[in-house]
Amino acid sequence: MVVPDRVPIGQMSVVRIVIKTLPELPHNAQHRCVFGNATPIHANVMKEGLLCTTSPVNERPTIGDGLDHVLVPLSVRNSETNKDFVSRSLAFYDCTRKDSCRMCLLHWLQRTVDRCGR
Repeated sequence: MVVPDRVPIGQMSVVRIVIKTLPELPHNAQHRCVFGNATPIHANVMKEGLLCTTSPVNERPTIGDGLDHVLVPLSVRNSETNKDFVSRSLAFYDCTRKDSCRMCLLHWLQRTVDRCGR
């Protein structure tokens, strides 16, 4: 599980990846988060999983015409073997791209907020 599983496309955030049992890593190896094709990011180990800062805004994919989001795979990678062992989807969204920004925010945030200024 990824919390949150949706992030505004132009905003940095921290996501929590819930993993009940993390594999043991060799000495000096790290867990890394990989957001799509972005550069792998060091993951911080916590009791029930990992914390990762989202990929830099300039390394995120673009949202297609007529859409308000893009889904990217979020993988956890072992830095020594370079193998992914968990993969989930994360949505980067942009409600200013839709005619009904308020409905878009209601969908993505599950609540209304006044972020629809254009």
